[in-house]
Amino acid sequence: MAKSSLNKFTVVEAQNAALGQAGAKFINDTAVHSGSFVAIQCLEDTVFNALTPEDTTNGYGVGTYNGNSMATETVPAGVTIYGRWTTIDLTSGLVIAYIG
Repeated sequence: MAKSSLNKFTVVEAQNAALGQAGAKFINDTAVHSGSFVAIQCLEDTVFNALTPEDTTNGYGVGTYNGNSMATETVPAGVTIYGRWTTIDLTSGLVIAYIG
């Protein structure tokens, strides 16, 4: 079995991260935003220029990670993408990126 790069959280830590207790970042521009994001909520239809997963061997995003790419795909308003992301760069749209 391949080694997982997922962090081990207590139940309370995991619930706090899922509920955005570490804070959030409102992104409405096309600048590159780096950090450790655990969820991305699209407030309007969104296209990502860069969306980099923390674990590029087991993730997806904009790029060829794991053979998948979200490049040029429109993520509809109201969708929340869960995962661990290190880079968010929008082509268009409006998101709240939850830190964790």
